[in-house]
Amino acid sequence: MASIFNFDIPASNAGKTCSLVFLLPKQSDLQTSSFTLSGNGGIDFSSLSGTANSQTTFASAPKVSQEFGVTKVSPGNSYNIASFSCPAGQTVSFELQASGDTMLTFFQDFNPSPIGLYITVC
Repeated sequence: MASIFNFDIPASNAGKTCSLVFLLPKQSDLQTSSFTLSGNGGIDFSSLSGTANSQTTFASAPKVSQEFGVTKVSPGNSYNIASFSCPAGQTVSFELQASGDTMLTFFQDFNPSPIGLYITVC
């Protein structure tokens, strides 16, 4: 499993702190989404040097600019992957890649309960 996520950071977030968070609720808490998770739950999170578009492939993906390391995830939890100065007015990309024997598929959704990768502003 590997996925790239682009986030547009509004200019109004200048001077604020952004946090990259991964949410994996319990299956029973989901109303309009679902997921499957097997293996050790390890996911390697990274920021990328550029953004992805509809033509991006595994071979053409932007290079990793910063590794955040492997986080072991399990249902019913949220994870603060990294905090950083908001790159106000920019589009930034992050990659999730399975580590070890992890297999994770999910439909990103904000309905109760939210699932997936998000940026929050403090």
